[in-house]
Amino acid sequence: MNHHHVDEVRTADVVVVGSGVSGSAAAMTAARAGARVALLEKQDTFGGSAALSAGMFWTAPTVEAYQARIPLGRLDLGRRLVADYEDALAELRASGVRVSDEPKRDIMTFGIGYSTDIKAILAWCRDEVVVAGGEARTGTAVVALVDDGRRVTGVVAREADGRLVRYDASAVVLTTGGFQGARDELTRHIGPNADRLLLRSNPGSVGDGLRLARAAGAGGTTAMSTFYGHLIGHPVNRFEPQDFLPSSQYYSGSTVLVNLRGERFVDETQGDELLNQAVTFQPEARGVLIFDDHVRRTEGTEEPFPGLGTIDRFALAVEAGATHAVADTLGDLLDVVASWGVDRANLGDTLERYTAVAGAGGGVARGIPVAAGARAPQTGPFYALMVQPSITFTFGGIRTNADGEALDHDGRPVPGLYAAGADIGGLSNYGYAGGLAPGYITGRWAGAAAARAARTAVGSSAEGLDPAVGTAALAGAR
Repeated sequence: MNHHHVDEVRTADVVVVGSGVSGSAAAMTAARAGARVALLEKQDTFGGSAALSAGMFWTAPTVEAYQARIPLGRLDLGRRLVADYEDALAELRASGVRVSDEPKRDIMTFGIGYSTDIKAILAWCRDEVVVAGGEARTGTAVVALVDDGRRVTGVVAREADGRLVRYDASAVVLTTGGFQGARDELTRHIGPNADRLLLRSNPGSVGDGLRLARAAGAGGTTAMSTFYGHLIGHPVNRFEPQDFLPSSQYYSGSTVLVNLRGERFVDETQGDELLNQAVTFQPEARGVLIFDDHVRRTEGTEEPFPGLGTIDRFALAVEAGATHAVADTLGDLLDVVASWGVDRANLGDTLERYTAVAGAGGGVARGIPVAAGARAPQTGPFYALMVQPSITFTFGGIRTNADGEALDHDGRPVPGLYAAGADIGGLSNYGYAGGLAPGYITGRWAGAAAARAARTAVGSSAEGLDPAVGTAALAGAR
């Protein structure tokens, strides 16, 4: 990968690839540890998918809660995530950005977290990098890692005008936000229907980190077929970033969810982000939510997170073009749903068995669990909404340890290479441990480890020198 004819060579201690919450935290942490950082973002604005989020800084409250919700997750990463949460929260509060005083509990059924000003957090991280003598650039796409056969020694980046720049650095941190924008990768790892997933993400997360890490010898992970997203009405006539939060059908855990055959296929009370994955593997990657007026007026309009506002999610989906039905009786509703090509007899039987089992306090209906807390549709009018799955980020990716070091197929560190956020694999796996908080916290791990590597590489000769001399000496030492 060293054959690029570059137009310019720059030096840094640490290069961070991607400026979402994990890249921003990695860059800030490395800069505060004394490293000269180059934060490179390929899009023309900073912030990645984090900048589109609601700003809830949440994760599992305990290791036990992490294991219960994400039994397939990487326990070594989960342990350190939970252990570091309070410290990360205190760091944000100390920065002066807005963090709510009161926590929100039972987020996504189990998490705890605080509402924050995510855009202010991202800006604060970049300011820390620049204050420490580093740089933050947009329109700069990393096209290759550079290595000397022993370790990663930097990157080659293409600037917006096409110029190629090589950054010589002691450490590179990959934080490109996952591979949800790469249709071929989705099909390869998730399977048929995955290329139909609605992209509920920034458009730049197309697997850059994964491909760069693979080329450097990094190993694979679990969770490659699992991902985070929310159910969205089907079809939609528009799906822009401003639609991502309002169009999510967060209340689906309180509905009866059937596929186009009129059959349930999952315990609905698992929650929307798990149902979203399950729908992907159903015929045509579609489902139908069936619920009553009570659900529409309660969960259907409640704020899932502070700051999202109370909105009628069913009405918004209808406005965006989704196939839907409203009827005074459940029987009439099922007649309309049958007109969409769903088998009426099968659908009727599904609802009948579900209602009986839910009324008896839970159990199994036609082979599919019905939770003890499940509530059948009771109070008219009744509603049906066709839904499709979306993808915000992928759960598989680069293999790392709990210091953020990228590991090869044998589990040994790839010298000079680090990763964080949605680029790392296995912290979430089917179950979801959160987005912003795990991104920020894993970013801190990688940033701290990368800064340590830069100090070690410079060696004792640079002690007491200013960073510019240190990096110049380092570049010469190669």
